[in-house]
Amino acid sequence: MISKPIKAAVVLCRKGLIILIAFMWSAHILKAQLPLNSRAYHDSLYMALSTQKNDSMKARTAFLLSHYWSIKRDLKKAEKYLITGRSYFKNNRFLLGIYYSTANDVYLDSDVNKARASLLKADSLLAVFHTPDAYINLARTWYSEAIIAQRKSDEKRSLWILVNKVIPFVEKSGDHIILAKYYSQVGILLMNRDLHEKAQEYFSKVIKMKNRLPRKNNTLVRAYIYSAENLTNAGKFPQAKTMLAEARKILDENPGAEDNADYYLVEGSYFEEMKQYPEALRSYDQSAKYAKIIKDIDLENVLVMEKFDVLFETGQFKEAEKLLLQLEKSGYTYKEDNKKELYKQMARVSHALGKNKEAYEWQKKYSTFSDSLYQAQLDRDIVAIEAKFKNSEKEKTIMQLQADKKQEELKSKNQRLTSWILGIAGIALLIGLFFLVYSYKSAKKLSAQKEINHQQRLNEIEQQHHLKLIQEMLDAEERERQRIGRDLHDGLGGMLAGIKMNLTQQQKTEYHNLNTVISRLDESVVELRRIARNMMPESLLKIGLETSLRDLCELLESEETSIIFQAIDIEKNIPDATQMHIYRIVQELLSNAIRHGSPSNIMLQCSQNQDVFYITVEDDGKGFDVSILDKSPGIGFTNIKNRVEYLKGNMDIVSTQGEGTSVNIELDVSS
Repeated sequence: MISKPIKAAVVLCRKGLIILIAFMWSAHILKAQLPLNSRAYHDSLYMALSTQKNDSMKARTAFLLSHYWSIKRDLKKAEKYLITGRSYFKNNRFLLGIYYSTANDVYLDSDVNKARASLLKADSLLAVFHTPDAYINLARTWYSEAIIAQRKSDEKRSLWILVNKVIPFVEKSGDHIILAKYYSQVGILLMNRDLHEKAQEYFSKVIKMKNRLPRKNNTLVRAYIYSAENLTNAGKFPQAKTMLAEARKILDENPGAEDNADYYLVEGSYFEEMKQYPEALRSYDQSAKYAKIIKDIDLENVLVMEKFDVLFETGQFKEAEKLLLQLEKSGYTYKEDNKKELYKQMARVSHALGKNKEAYEWQKKYSTFSDSLYQAQLDRDIVAIEAKFKNSEKEKTIMQLQADKKQEELKSKNQRLTSWILGIAGIALLIGLFFLVYSYKSAKKLSAQKEINHQQRLNEIEQQHHLKLIQEMLDAEERERQRIGRDLHDGLGGMLAGIKMNLTQQQKTEYHNLNTVISRLDESVVELRRIARNMMPESLLKIGLETSLRDLCELLESEETSIIFQAIDIEKNIPDATQMHIYRIVQELLSNAIRHGSPSNIMLQCSQNQDVFYITVEDDGKGFDVSILDKSPGIGFTNIKNRVEYLKGNMDIVSTQGEGTSVNIELDVSS
């Protein structure tokens, strides 16, 4: 007959084991986004990689293979395909974002710092793209942060990331399959906190989407399995049985699916709660078979503990003891928590078999790993077990020790009183010293902070002065250009147009050799307008930045050079002065590319993300040695650099002789 303290420990153990299993699933299921037939999925990707001809598609396929092996926890193969995918492109911002998103998956289990750094890079690169593909990769990347939070037992932050970061990205993408996966994750977190009704709401959301979910994907079947576990824990056994039946239908359509291991584990828990112990043991054996196939050692050990629980509940203490001894030899105790749990159960089963001395020894081992929350209960357990085999001589020794203790208490009363007085005096002295040291450090810190603030103020004044000089220089240059543009357009342009009209009238009357003059005047007027537009782009002032940039590309395009312009989310509320600076930067970049690089193709991409404006210019021209710019920068490059510095931006130039040039600029366009 189990005593009440031990029985209470059994209930706590059972509860802790359920939470442990749920945590193990939730940590793993984040990545488990493969079809039920994962091997066929891998083979199709491998075949696609070897047959693809487009480098961009090769890169994407390699990243999918890397993600596959990261799920399988094969770091070497995951890194291999990650590097392979990166080799297929050079300066593609979107593919680079997917690269870092995949790297985040690869290093999530082995190097958390590396994974988090990859997350930040992927987020900054993909944030400017508003496509379903970008949203899905951003969601997957932020999901890893939810895993890290849960591994630190910060389930509140994990849930916040899922609800406020991951799911909104997936909803924007419109992908119902992936949305269903993340609904399941929210349900798991809520189930871990015993919020069964709220957890069931999210599992039900997935199940209601079943007509949109492919049955060969494991999303739906896992939703049924999680729902069955949640309903079992909540004591709603008929509904749990229904969920298990639905999961079984899908698994029967996909023989050999790895999800059978989890299915049979939950089915076993259901039978155990229903007191159907033979059926529970059969289910646990089935789960162990699949766990061995997929080499999930942790799950195998959990199943041994589950079988032990059934055997113990049915009074099969000898068989239960054998399972624990087998578990001890299997390496299960490599974790401190596992060792603690094993010792605890060995104490239970030894006590049940009447081996009180062995139970006492196991209980002592267990107590060395126990925390303060359970210490009082453990002490009572030890005393209860110890009393079964302590002889009378031991009890006499204890009584003698107690008598000696009373005598020692009378002897040491005055010593304690003296110690109290000395202790209080010492504490007072320490407090006084503490306040002296604290006051000294505070004064020192305040002085240092004042010095830092003074230096920062000096730096700000110097920077403001520098920016003011740059602004005055740029404003003077712009005013001069506008004045020249107006003079050319309104003055000389009007005069030439009048000459043309007079000559045309003479041609109609008596003078018939003016065709050549008129033709040249036409060319002069065209050239005049080109110069005036170059000095003061009218479309920028009337229509906006995007139209002006498009007109500029059309103006500079020629038979020898094709210019492709892409505009992404350029807002119309950018200040006029800032638009003018952007226009001049792009104008100078395109002119330099055509003049010095002799390219066949130029790609200009301009995009905006809130207050940050991105400019990318890539060409396939001759390229040049970038170090030349540090030694002898030209006037054009200096103008670009000054404008970028004024807009608090930064510029990155990548060029290789014979392979073209790529320029990436980020600007602050806030008011």
